[in-house]
Amino acid sequence: MNKEESVLGIDLGTSSVKMILRNRNKTLAKVRKSYEEDTPAGWWEAVRKGLEEFDFHGLAAIGLSSQVGTYLVDRKHVIRWSGKEGEEELREIKGSYGRKLFLKEISMPHPDIISYPIPRLMYIKRHFPDAKNVCQPKDFLCEMLTGGCISDKYSWRGLANLLTGQYSSKILDMIPFSADRLPVLSDSFQMAGRTKKIPLESGFLPERIPVFTGMNDFFASILGMGVCRDGEMFDISGTSEHLGIIEEQMTVDTELVSGPYLKGNVHYGVTASAGVSLAYGLRVFGFDGVIPERNLKRKAPVFLPYLNGERAPVWDVNARGMFFGIHGECDKTDMAYAVLEGVLFSLYHIYECMGLPRAELMRTSGGAAVNRTLNEMKAELFGVPVAVPEETDTSALGACMTAALGLGWFADINGAVEEICKEKEIIKPCGRYRELLKRRYTVYKELYPATKKQCEDIRRI
Repeated sequence: MNKEESVLGIDLGTSSVKMILRNRNKTLAKVRKSYEEDTPAGWWEAVRKGLEEFDFHGLAAIGLSSQVGTYLVDRKHVIRWSGKEGEEELREIKGSYGRKLFLKEISMPHPDIISYPIPRLMYIKRHFPDAKNVCQPKDFLCEMLTGGCISDKYSWRGLANLLTGQYSSKILDMIPFSADRLPVLSDSFQMAGRTKKIPLESGFLPERIPVFTGMNDFFASILGMGVCRDGEMFDISGTSEHLGIIEEQMTVDTELVSGPYLKGNVHYGVTASAGVSLAYGLRVFGFDGVIPERNLKRKAPVFLPYLNGERAPVWDVNARGMFFGIHGECDKTDMAYAVLEGVLFSLYHIYECMGLPRAELMRTSGGAAVNRTLNEMKAELFGVPVAVPEETDTSALGACMTAALGLGWFADINGAVEEICKEKEIIKPCGRYRELLKRRYTVYKELYPATKKQCEDIRRI
C-alpha cells in the first residue's frame, strides 16, 4: 500500500452524515453534516457538502454505511425506521409462520421489529401496489455515487439469508414481491461500482474511485469498535442504543435479536429512548456536577427513560418516562443523575434478557461514549471495564474498514482491527456502589408494569 493512499468512510445516519478519511495509520479528516431536509434529496445534499471539505489526493476507495429500517419507495416516498408502518403486518406474519420457517429462510428468528423487511414490504405491497423500486438509504447512496443500486445481506437482514447471501425466494413469493424491485445483493467487502463524475461546488469528485458495498450502521459500528471475537460485549449509543455480545452459537430462544455476524453470531437488544433521554437530561438539567456516590447518598429519584416508548425488552410504544421518588431536597444534579441511571438501567434490563453472559470487557461507542460519568456507572453496574475508543463515530470508521479490507490492505478482519481500532481509555469498576445500584434497579424494573395502565390512560386523555 502506498503510504499516501487513503479510504473514505461515509455513514448516512438518521440526522446527519458522518465521514472519515484515513490512511492505514491515522485519521486525516473528519466531517459531519446535518440534514437541512430529512429527505433523500436532503441526504444527498449533505453528502455533497461534506465531500467539499476533503482533499481527495490519494483517495483509493470509498466504503458505505447507513441506517436501516428506512425504506424509499420509487425514490420519493420515505417510510422511516421509527414509523408504525408494518405493525399489522408483523402481527400477521408472527401469527402465521413458525420459527422453523424463519431459521431456514432468513437464518435467524424473526424479531418483533416492524422495520424489518418482511412486514415493511408487505405494507408497501398493500399501500403502494404499483411501486417499481424499494431500497434503503445506503442503497440510494450507492446509486448516487456509482449509478448502481447495490446492497449487502446485513442491511437486508430479515429477508436475506445471511448464510447464502441471497434474498429468500420463498418469503418473496409469500408477500408476494419481486426481487427485481429490490437492490442487487453483494458482499460487504466487494466493490459495488466506481464513482461517476459528481459535481461539487469546487469541482468534481474524482471519477472511477472504487466504492465498496459496506454494511448497515449497526454492523459497521461493531466492526469499527473492533468487536469480532466470541465473548466480546459492546454498547453502541445514539438515537437508539444497542447492547449485545458476540457468541459462537445463535441464541434461538430469545426476546431479543440473534443472528449471524461475520464469522460468529451477534445477540443484542435495542432501546428506543436512550438518546432522547440523554438529550432531555442535558437540555433540562445538564450533567455537570453529577457525582454518582453523592447523588445516591442524597436518595436521587429513579427515572424511567421511555420518552419515545420502548423497544427491547419492554416492547411498548405507549410507555412513557417518569421520575419516581422525588423529595424536597432534590436538586438538578439529582435529577440529572437519575436520567443517566435510567439509561444505564434500560441497558442492564437488556443484559438480563441476554442471560447475563460473562464478558471481560465492554466496548462503547457513539455520542454518549464521551460521557465519562455514564461510562463509570456502566463499569460499576456491569462489573466489567469499559473501553472507550479513540474514534467514537465507529460506523463511519467501520465503513473505512470495509473499503480497506476490500482493497486488500489487511489479510483479514483481525489484522484490520489491530491496526485501526485504538482505545482512548479503559474505565475500571470501583465496586463501591454496585450493590446499591442493583437494589435501585429492582425498583426500576417494577415501575413500568405497575404503571402500564396509567401510561395507556394518559395517552387517551
